[in-house]
Amino acid sequence: MFELAYGMYGGKAALISAVLLGIMPGYFWLSRMALLEVMLVFFFTLSLLFFFRWLNNHQNKMLVFSGLALGLGFLTKYQVLAAGVVMIVSLLFLGRGQLKRLFSRFTLLIITAVIVIIPWIIIAYKVYASQILNQWVYALQMGNPEKSVYSGRFPIPIFYLVEMTWPYSDIHPISLLLYIVGLLGLGLFAWRRKKEDKFVFVWFVSVFVFFTLISNKEWRYVLTLFPALAISASAFILFVYGKAENTWKGRMSVNKKRAAKFAAGLFIIFLAVAMVYSINDTYYGVAKYNIQIDIDAATNYAITHDSANQSIMVLCPFNFFSQDMINFYLRADGNTQIQTYQYPQLPVDTYTPSFNITEFIGLCKQNNVKFVFTYEYGGTVPYFNTTLNLQQIYMQLYASGNFSKISPEETFGSNPRRIFILNFTG
Repeated sequence: MFELAYGMYGGKAALISAVLLGIMPGYFWLSRMALLEVMLVFFFTLSLLFFFRWLNNHQNKMLVFSGLALGLGFLTKYQVLAAGVVMIVSLLFLGRGQLKRLFSRFTLLIITAVIVIIPWIIIAYKVYASQILNQWVYALQMGNPEKSVYSGRFPIPIFYLVEMTWPYSDIHPISLLLYIVGLLGLGLFAWRRKKEDKFVFVWFVSVFVFFTLISNKEWRYVLTLFPALAISASAFILFVYGKAENTWKGRMSVNKKRAAKFAAGLFIIFLAVAMVYSINDTYYGVAKYNIQIDIDAATNYAITHDSANQSIMVLCPFNFFSQDMINFYLRADGNTQIQTYQYPQLPVDTYTPSFNITEFIGLCKQNNVKFVFTYEYGGTVPYFNTTLNLQQIYMQLYASGNFSKISPEETFGSNPRRIFILNFTG
């Protein structure tokens, strides 16, 4: 981020851009769950950094570096394809009169990216053929807006304009005041039209349109717009301050100079408030979701009480409690023999869950399950988009006669975030 802004607008803009990007709550929101979007933004921005340098110096090695970053970004998440859209549109706007030559060289970037991507696709397909296909079908559900519970919240043309700052009632990926400054910066770019301004403006518009056209929508899909907004905000800040400075240093009346200094002071105060507000949003998001679940102790209990490498079934997984997390602690404790499963297959806080006691018992028998891990989430709170909760599930488990009941020895954590382990006796 710093390097890209430094090459465009100099050191002051680079520092401000990096700081503004660093205090945007969205990054903390996604990092706490270790989602791939943050890594995606790194490769996305890195590829644009090398691409913009190529636009300025026409060194082919910059295209190679950009292609490498683009290829690695694709292996991270397919949304990096939007960077390719930004590059092509940038060539059309910034390369007038030399499009044929520029596009002929641009193929070097594409070839480099393909060389990075193809070996992984071949190896992954051979090893995980069916899983890879299923994951891509899941990831590329572009034409099915019903797969996203968030897609219909706002009108399509302005969906991401609202979604970026106000996707939930109390969480703001970009705090409103900084968001306003960033949008004003984009307006400045549209008016000023320097080469750098056009590039960042094209970056914003291309990504915005690209993901607006995709039916499945959520704010984190456009996280790659955040660096563009940080750059535009820093440029606007320096532009306003420069205008005010020229006014009070120029040949004007004392009153006008005082007015300029006063206006500059107010603007600085506004920026300080905006940054503090953004930091507070970040702190609030981290504090609200500072959730401690004692998965380690529960997993260690299963390891020490397992006699024949029987399996663990995670019942009603969600973002903070899943099969993969149990696997992590199993391997951390040196156990690779115990198998894990989860039911339902998809997290209950993202998709509408269905619970069938007969099917569940059948899976437990089929997979040699001994321990059923349950979590207090949903104890009295219905699972997403249903009237089902954990108490109702427990009633079915107990009525079946195939499971033990809750005991203090098999309870881990503290209320209201406890893990209850039931034994499958069927």
